[in-house]
Amino acid sequence: MRRHHFKVEDPEILEWIMTHCEVGYLGIMDPLGYPRSVPLNFIFTEDRVIFHGALDGEKFEILRSEPKVTFTTAIPYSIIPSYWSVKDYACPATTFYKSVTLGGTARILGDMEDKARFLNLFMKKYQPEGKYRSIDANDSMYRKGLEETAVFTIETSYVDVKCKFGQHLSIKKREHLIRQLEERNKGMDQDTADEIRKNLHN
Repeated sequence: MRRHHFKVEDPEILEWIMTHCEVGYLGIMDPLGYPRSVPLNFIFTEDRVIFHGALDGEKFEILRSEPKVTFTTAIPYSIIPSYWSVKDYACPATTFYKSVTLGGTARILGDMEDKARFLNLFMKKYQPEGKYRSIDANDSMYRKGLEETAVFTIETSYVDVKCKFGQHLSIKKREHLIRQLEERNKGMDQDTADEIRKNLHN
């Protein structure tokens, strides 16, 4: 396992991943003691993950009684087939990606102004074309909805950012992957080739 090759400390990369990922996975422990991964929309601001939900139900009760959580999100770039590296041998097959995993404590926000501010950031992320009235805690159109919506913040204890683009491979092998990706040129192949090229001689 070459985790040290893929670990990233740059806060700008963390911010970029969290801005561009649309779905994250909240790790909680259910009442029977089973780990559960809950997919949800989120924003990342002020070094915190923010998400929302109902002010009742199982997720709300779990987070109120057991607030320690994990959160993971990722951007898959390109699948790298084994035969690009070696004939017949399956093991080199892999996927290149960027990911964030963090752990912390979930807290419920009670301040209506904060709730409105963060929900406006949700709208900016997920409906950038606008066409809605800004959420305002003093607007009668939104007051009831804000009162009935739980907004959670994860106060972060640790963050693990990974970018896997063949950093552990020789320059020759990475140059070969760049050529293969640009020749295939499907999906995010060109973006993947560009990411490999960024750190080719590091």
